[in-house]
Amino acid sequence: MITGIAAALLLPLLVLALAWWSWGARCTQMRGALPPGPRPLPLLGNLLQLKPHLDRALMELSRHWGSVFTVRLGRRPAVVLCGYAALRDALVLQADTFSGRGAMPVFERFTHGNGIVFSNGPLWGALRNFALGALKEFGLGTQTIEEQILEEASCLLNEFQATIGTPFDPRRLLSNAVSNVICSVVFGKRYSYGDSEFLRLLDLFNDNFRIMSSRWGEAKPSVPSKMTKNYSSDLKRKKHLNETVLGSACGSVRRAQAQYTGSTQRWQVCKLEKPRMGAWGLGMAGGVGKCSADQLPLAPAKVQAELDAVVGRVRAPNLEDRACLPYTNAVLHEIQRFISVLPLGLPRALTRDTHLHGHFLPKGTFVIPLLVSAHRDPTQFKDPDCFNPTNFLNDKGEFQSNDAFMPFAPGKRMCLGAGLAHSEIFLFPTAILQKFSLLPVENSANINLTPHCTGLGNVPPAFQLRLVPR
Repeated sequence: MITGIAAALLLPLLVLALAWWSWGARCTQMRGALPPGPRPLPLLGNLLQLKPHLDRALMELSRHWGSVFTVRLGRRPAVVLCGYAALRDALVLQADTFSGRGAMPVFERFTHGNGIVFSNGPLWGALRNFALGALKEFGLGTQTIEEQILEEASCLLNEFQATIGTPFDPRRLLSNAVSNVICSVVFGKRYSYGDSEFLRLLDLFNDNFRIMSSRWGEAKPSVPSKMTKNYSSDLKRKKHLNETVLGSACGSVRRAQAQYTGSTQRWQVCKLEKPRMGAWGLGMAGGVGKCSADQLPLAPAKVQAELDAVVGRVRAPNLEDRACLPYTNAVLHEIQRFISVLPLGLPRALTRDTHLHGHFLPKGTFVIPLLVSAHRDPTQFKDPDCFNPTNFLNDKGEFQSNDAFMPFAPGKRMCLGAGLAHSEIFLFPTAILQKFSLLPVENSANINLTPHCTGLGNVPPAFQLRLVPR
């Protein structure tokens, strides 16, 4: 009796094992000349090996498989680029070849391949050129944008002043401030920090980003499971979030357009086939600075001493001061390197056949650029796993840039909002530190900087701090 039961159980196990190995062999044949990588499971591929932190798992795999290797997201093969050299050789030295956007279900469900961020081919080229022209007309890179950031920084300081004596979570105020700069540029209007509708949209946007981060590396399995249910539920919620946020954005564009009687390029955005995608892309670009500001170091006395010596405490810091604030500039760059807000760049797809680090990659290959691996590359940064502002200072204490610093992705797919984000990341923190000291509510040794979730982005954990006027 027992022998019969054992035999009945053993047979399906043997069949499953045989199917696994034969499927793995077929995967190798299907991959053809793609770089080697860990053996995948049927249906799931390497997804179980990539949890819970996708970026850390990929960096660990690269120690065995090298700087260019293949993993499977479900049934889809993906070539991973790990380390500064691989990222530079692909995204910079072969910028055109790696300029395609890789399709992912988590994005395709609502973009359908449209928009500045997610389109490909001639459509992407046309949208990119249009966006660059529109941003230039908006005043990007001019004193006008700087003045808008400084005005919003002043409003933010007033909100911070109102919290004196009470611990608070600064993320919503920072999110409101950064988003207001985008709204001022695109819609010609800023929103009050107490505007309930605007706050609701910001919460929806942040929830959307969390879903994208938590579901970025998953491919829906072909069998019913709890994973399938959760995946579908998140995608439905994501679709609803995008429709709500983007619908509001389009309404703001139309209201702003009604105030202008000319046909300037500024409002031609309303005539795009998919204006919602463009609005979402601009919002996403501006939102990057928020996460960087969230991780502002606590009580950076050396930064404040430099600000006092160069700027003083009367006038607000401006972008011209940056050249005279090398340590402050280095700290802000090191924050971005250390936390890597977007550890994985958005996926790429090859526009033509190519070779990379001894591997042949055919046209259409799905590519994951692991940007955080450049920031943690020991050949480029001292003690890369530790926070160290001297990574951006030379022996004379002068600011020194580093090509391995790529928070906004290098090459032709670089974030169009990078220039604006760089300005915000300098002006908002310096304005805050000039006026306040930031202190932890609890023992600083107990503070946990582990992201709430990691995927496309590192979503920061909830935290509180208290402010002391200087």
